[in-house]
Amino acid sequence: MPSYKAKAVILKSYKLGESDKIIKMYSQQDGIISAVAKGARKARSKFGGRLELFNIVDSEISTGKSLDIITQAEILKSFKNISSDFYKFVFCETISEIVLKTQQHSGGSSEMLFKLIYVCFNEIDGFNNEDIVSLKKAVCFFVAKSIKIIGYNPLLKNCCKCGMDMKDLYSFRSSNISFSVKFGGILCEKCSEFLEGTVKLDVSTYRFLCDVFNLKIEDFRDMEVNLQVLKKVRSLMENYITYHIDCSIKSFKYLKKLGI
Repeated sequence: MPSYKAKAVILKSYKLGESDKIIKMYSQQDGIISAVAKGARKARSKFGGRLELFNIVDSEISTGKSLDIITQAEILKSFKNISSDFYKFVFCETISEIVLKTQQHSGGSSEMLFKLIYVCFNEIDGFNNEDIVSLKKAVCFFVAKSIKIIGYNPLLKNCCKCGMDMKDLYSFRSSNISFSVKFGGILCEKCSEFLEGTVKLDVSTYRFLCDVFNLKIEDFRDMEVNLQVLKKVRSLMENYITYHIDCSIKSFKYLKKLGI
């Protein structure tokens, strides 16, 4: 059977039969890969702990009829602190689900997305245990950047309905900024009068929304943010990506059920 190599991050795994696993990975060369790791659940498996969730692996994969087969895997990066902390784990599961849902029909790959996954997992791995605020910021950052990568980034300097230039909103203390999830961005005062379902943003929320889309992780990391602003922007981003990819992210509902 022909084979290929893939540098990939493990996003999901399922039990198959008595001892096998189906592994879903995201590769910077091949996008989403679904492959079987035969015997991976055996106590003396040749894979050991190499195919655990969120590991970055260098793998060799044989092409199969229905599913490809992982023949070798070596760990390039293991985020050991994620698996030992419940909150880190569920937020990383959220990131994994977003990738799988947004990329399942793309049929392509993105080096930028692969790097984004790595950066966010690395950030989360380094947080103090149960640092919920930093985790919320990190996932908000991931959602915003992944929206940009897949090409659905909202208009934040022009009215998304009529195109009116509103670039000075960041500098001026406007208290009546409207955002439309459906139309994909901010609205001028005139357009917002005739549309239902808009979200009102104060200046702090608008600025944070702009920052989460535009800042690099190094600058975003230490940014102080009001908890209510973070809650509103995170909710807005969750609704935005859910609407524009036209599918449900179950992890969002689970986090709300947990009260986080």
